[in-house]
Amino acid sequence: MEPDFFKSTQGYRVQKTLSQSVSFQGVGLHSGLKAELKLHPAPANHGIIFERTDLDPKIKIPAHFKSVISTALATSLGFKNSPDLRVSTVEHLMATLYSLGITNVIAEINGPEVPILDGSAGLFIQKILDAGIVLQPYSNKILKILKPIKVYNNGTVCELLPRENLRLTTSVDFSHPSIGLQTFALDLTPESFSREVSQARTFGFQSDLDKLRAQNLALGASIENVLAFSENSILNPEGLRFSDECVRHKLLDAIGDLALCGCWIQGELVSFRGGHSIHLTLLQSLETQPTHWRIIPPEHIRTPFNSLNKQHQRVIAI
Repeated sequence: MEPDFFKSTQGYRVQKTLSQSVSFQGVGLHSGLKAELKLHPAPANHGIIFERTDLDPKIKIPAHFKSVISTALATSLGFKNSPDLRVSTVEHLMATLYSLGITNVIAEINGPEVPILDGSAGLFIQKILDAGIVLQPYSNKILKILKPIKVYNNGTVCELLPRENLRLTTSVDFSHPSIGLQTFALDLTPESFSREVSQARTFGFQSDLDKLRAQNLALGASIENVLAFSENSILNPEGLRFSDECVRHKLLDAIGDLALCGCWIQGELVSFRGGHSIHLTLLQSLETQPTHWRIIPPEHIRTPFNSLNKQHQRVIAI
């Protein structure tokens, strides 16, 4: 395997898992509750499954768009007939796993919400790369886009277009003087995600805070985990990490939502003023447009994987 593996898309063709378990502790952005998340290796073709370890018996929730029960300011997975049995704010973790090409994980969590950490995916990617990633002897399941798939919703537009490798273009448009109209595009590789997107934080407006907390949302929000805007300025003393941090974070969220298709996407996402809700609508629309895409199923790969894994781990450590 070439040493530029981390910079290319070729790794997305092969299933991967963690080489060892890794854990994260923090507070839930919306619940305000302390949470511990533990990620464990899983066998090939397992997928990503969340397990609520604080419940008896434990419940298992597949990381799939058919498990989405809410898109109100975050993506929440669970069961529609039991809305309290959920795992919320999964998008930053899912974006990290998807961008690194990790397809098989058991994600144990002791509460209803993934810890927000610093509001970005930076710590997720750092600790996962430190733990190591291993290849598995199966190709990835691929969703190949054949013809455009487009959805509209209250002035937002989101579409998937045919393309050889996954590219994402997102745009936001806020009247705040520090944001305005921003557009950002990315050809997804582990390196491009790590360098260009992973550090972009979730953002919010001080004027919305009281209303959100009255709805039991944003109970764990602070300038430690949110890029916060007052009426005319930025409240975080360190300022922006990128001049266009908001649109970069929207792209991060979009990756996390697309990851719930359960496949590597061979296509291009274009999203204007998008969010969790329209991303879900886009994935749901696949069922009504079956001629616009096809699934390439996973296949067993007969390769000396011990040798490849040694090379792979050396590369991802950069």
